[in-house]
Amino acid sequence: MNNYLSDKILLCEDDPVLRHNITNLLEMEGFHVYQASNGMEAQQLLNAKRVALILSDWAMPIMDGIDLLKFAKSDPNTSHLPFIFLTAKSAIEDKLTALNLMADDFITKPFSLQELVLKCRNAIENRKRIVKSNISQSDDTNYLSRDQKFLNQIKDFINIHLSNENLSLDDFGKEFPMSISSIQKNIKRICGKSLFQLILETRLIKAKTMIEADTAPISEVLYQCGFNNHNHFTKKFKEHFGILPSKMKKNEKSSIS
Repeated sequence: MNNYLSDKILLCEDDPVLRHNITNLLEMEGFHVYQASNGMEAQQLLNAKRVALILSDWAMPIMDGIDLLKFAKSDPNTSHLPFIFLTAKSAIEDKLTALNLMADDFITKPFSLQELVLKCRNAIENRKRIVKSNISQSDDTNYLSRDQKFLNQIKDFINIHLSNENLSLDDFGKEFPMSISSIQKNIKRICGKSLFQLILETRLIKAKTMIEADTAPISEVLYQCGFNNHNHFTKKFKEHFGILPSKMKKNEKSSIS
């Protein structure tokens, strides 16, 4: 269950009782759920929050699920997100309409709770595999795609400047022959993350490696990885890996002994 602690789902459902019940179920499974009662509220949340999946009813007031789907798939910041309809509509014409607009799946009301959880989990994990495949490094750089080469160059630059807590967009603009907005858009398109999310993830992965290797005290590791605040580092580490850095160090020592 810990593998899903950082996965966030946007649930859009106008029935408050059903919305509450689904939220409780998903959160019991380790997901974090943002709730919206119509497509307009969901659109506002998508502009403010980072989620891994959209789970939406079809028929809703103000903005329905189809309009929400159109918005999500037309915005480059959300077009990669799995979109699952939770709906009483079962006619083939309705499904074809949604599929033509790039809906990923359907869960028909009334539904199985187990089916709901598994479809959400599978959709998120399948998306992760695609992202991981896109950013994996090949042993032979001659066969790396242009996107992979670009992403590797970005990650190499981050690693070189990992201890620089003030690493900024301007630093990337000086290093790479393109505008800052182009750098950000390309990173988002390739791996579904913002540049700052990629920087944070790289810092955290390096910190985890150092903690596991016991190369330095955690108080030094966080500064070497570009964090200047222990509480901030601990919070972000726990959000990403589902465990406190201090607990990880204890677990490593226990496994060795």
